[in-house]
Amino acid sequence: MLRRTAPMPPEEQADVLNDMVDESDRLIRLVNDLLSLARADAGRSLAKEAVDVSEVIDDACRQARQLDIQRQIQVDADLNLKIQGDKDALKQILLIALDNALKHSTGDIHVSTRSQGKQVQIRVQDFGEGIPADKLDHIFDRFYRGEGGTAIPGFGLGLPIAKSLLEKMDGEISMQSELGKGSVLILSFRSAL
Repeated sequence: MLRRTAPMPPEEQADVLNDMVDESDRLIRLVNDLLSLARADAGRSLAKEAVDVSEVIDDACRQARQLDIQRQIQVDADLNLKIQGDKDALKQILLIALDNALKHSTGDIHVSTRSQGKQVQIRVQDFGEGIPADKLDHIFDRFYRGEGGTAIPGFGLGLPIAKSLLEKMDGEISMQSELGKGSVLILSFRSAL
């Protein structure tokens, strides 16, 4: 379009360039998501070390706050919790969880931790519309985007990537949701203590 013999008006050229940048960014995100999923599927081993949960949560929340500076991400994390796992993978899982909560709700996000025996739970709660029970079973399926999926940016790969990484750390992921009240993503890890 920009190479037309009769040049486009400058404002239309600016629109075309903006569309090109947006599409390039979208493709970069897709490729990065596919690479993350391929790495997780390839059986790449993750570190098995003691990871300070509150430190990683603070770092991930700081980054996620930049995605929507109008929204609050409240953290209620025990300072003494450590999990057995991979610090980078934990951060990626948390960024996916926070990004998902920000995309699918309009209110504040609440991140909390708790210890249950030999398990450490991280809960990422939003106060959005919630997920219908019949859709809840599919949220960890690749490319599944649920209701209004085309209106919300993404490819339906975030939660499957998080699930794959969590399973590589012998962890579990689940979602609880209630229509009209929001959703809670629950990440369970083995305690390192």
